[in-house]
This record gives sequence, C-alpha cells and structure tokens, in this order.
Amino acid sequence: MDNLFIFIPTKTRYDNCKTANLIGNYKNLFLVVEPQEYKEYRINYPNFNILQLPEDDKGIIYCRNFIKQYTEQRGVEYYWQIDDDVSYIYKRKLTKLIRHNPLEALIYCNNYFINNSISVGALEYRQYAWSANKDVILNSFCDSVVFVNNILTKGMKYTEGTKEDRDFCIQAISNGLKTGRLTTYAFSAPSNGSNKGGLKEIFYDVKDAELNTCKKMIEIWGDDICRHIVKPDGRNDLKINWKNINNNQTKLF
Repeated sequence: MDNLFIFIPTKTRYDNCKTANLIGNYKNLFLVVEPQEYKEYRINYPNFNILQLPEDDKGIIYCRNFIKQYTEQRGVEYYWQIDDDVSYIYKRKLTKLIRHNPLEALIYCNNYFINNSISVGALEYRQYAWSANKDVILNSFCDSVVFVNNILTKGMKYTEGTKEDRDFCIQAISNGLKTGRLTTYAFSAPSNGSNKGGLKEIFYDVKDAELNTCKKMIEIWGDDICRHIVKPDGRNDLKINWKNINNNQTKLF
C-alpha cells in the first residue's frame, strides 16, 4: 500500500474536502493548497500532508504542473491526482455498483495500469460504469481520479488555456502512448461547476472561460480532432475524435 502516491489539488474546501474525508489520512496522500489557504487546511486537516503551492490564484493547470514537477524531481514513478469533491468509489459487478474501499480500489487500478503500460489512467464516471460492455476503454479521456505514469510521460506538461486533462491525454496518445479508463471501478462527484469552491467561482462562473478553452484546443489540435459543441444546458464543451489523433485524415467536419 505504500507504493501509492495521491495528490488532491484543493481550493476553498478546507471545511469539507470530500476526497480527503473519503480516503482518510494516508502516508503518501498530499493536499495541494494555495499559500492563502494553507493555515485553514492545516487547522482542519492537522494530520494530513499538505503541500503549499508557491503562488496564489494561478489556476488548476499551474497546480497540475507543480505536482508533475514535484513528483518527477523526487523520483516518484507513478501517482494519482484526484479532484477534491469525490464522494464515493465503487467496484462494478456486472451492472451493479458497490461502494468500495478507496485505497483498495486505487491499489488494484495502480497495479493494472503499471502492468499494462498505461501512461495516463482513470476510473470511470459512475453514470457510465454500470452499462459498460468492456472492462477498459483505451485511448480516450481520463478525468477526476487520474493515474499518471511518470516514466512514460516524463517531461510532459499540462498546457495553459486548454481543457487540461483532455489535452494531456491527447498529448500522450499523439506520442504513441496508451491511456486507459477502467470501467470495473468508478467514482461519484458533482457535475462540473455545480458546487461551491474548486473551479466554480474562478472558472465555471467566468463568462466565456469554457468557450475559450475549447477554442484553444481546436487551435492546438485542429478541427479534425476537436470540435466545439454546446450542451443542452447551454454549457460550452468539446467533442474529441480520439480515433483521429494518430491517423492521416486532415479534416472531419
């Protein structure tokens, strides 16, 4: 169990960091917080490891790159990067999802990803896991409960202005690496921007912030891979053609 390294980037949730509460105090679990909130997190989570970012209000990509650099510099070969609002972890048995010990789930998935040379991995969203018809989905997105193989992704960084986790996965696939999302384990968390704290006030509530990240993704990867869409609730989002990343097709739309 000591080979797990877990990092939870968290902002303004020092009174209720759900993921920390779910997993509990663990030797290699680190809350990653801004200097302006360090004191509050230290008071409310006195027995947890807490990493203080160098600067305040630099955003999630800054935080993700801090974790990537921090682990690489210390020789951490594999780590987990988990959103701070995960409520439960589940194990799927056929179409039934059963609440599962989070550390046991992460240990299993950690070993699976290492043994199968997965560069970036993840658990599945609860709402999709129960109906999955395969145990692992290769070369697609990895969100929220994410495994990173530092050996395979050494030197890779998250790109400013993008949908950072999707961009990171596209980078990996375009470099000839594999991503993988296990559907045999799942997580539950609120929908993006639906609960106070985290990125809600600094990103999801900011006019055109999501639209601009979509535009940046199209600018970087092209409209044969990324296409801007608007969801029924009015949110801007991106349709990514994952199978198109490593083929020779130049236009799809």
